Amino acid sequence: MAQPFRIEPAMPVSAYKTYAISAPVQTHTRPATCAESDCVAWRNGWVTTVDVSTELGARQAKYITSASGRKYTMTEESGFARFEFLAGQKCFWEHRVPLDREPLLIVRDGDWRGNPTGRRRLHAKPADWVEDFQEHQGNLDNQLRRG
Repeated sequence: MAQPFRIEPAMPVSAYKTYAISAPVQTHTRPATCAESDCVAWRNGWVTTVDVSTELGARQAKYITSASGRKYTMTEESGFARFEFLAGQKCFWEHRVPLDREPLLIVRDGDWRGNPTGRRRLHAKPADWVEDFQEHQGNLDNQLRRG
């Protein structure tokens, strides 16, 4: 896999900080129904086509016909099974909806090259995170001006 193009930093990794705002799926969302997530497949119905000549396709078709519990019409042609599902039933996707939680306001030492100190800080307020960022940018500017 190709690495992203990065401009070589002017200072050592220890001179930098990384600022991030994060809302991890595990802590900031919850599982949801199709109705809660306004799922298009649930609302309109959907079509699933599987190649029953392959092992995977045969397993998918078996699941749909014997274990899915969903209503469908099926047509077969040239080794493919086409399942048309009615609207208003659970689709095959796992849906998630956001929780009403503030994002994580993270500051780590270092940059893309690493975190030499291992230090990581979570700010409680966005204003504190912004202030930290501004102070750090000011310090970097001063260091660059001094040479």
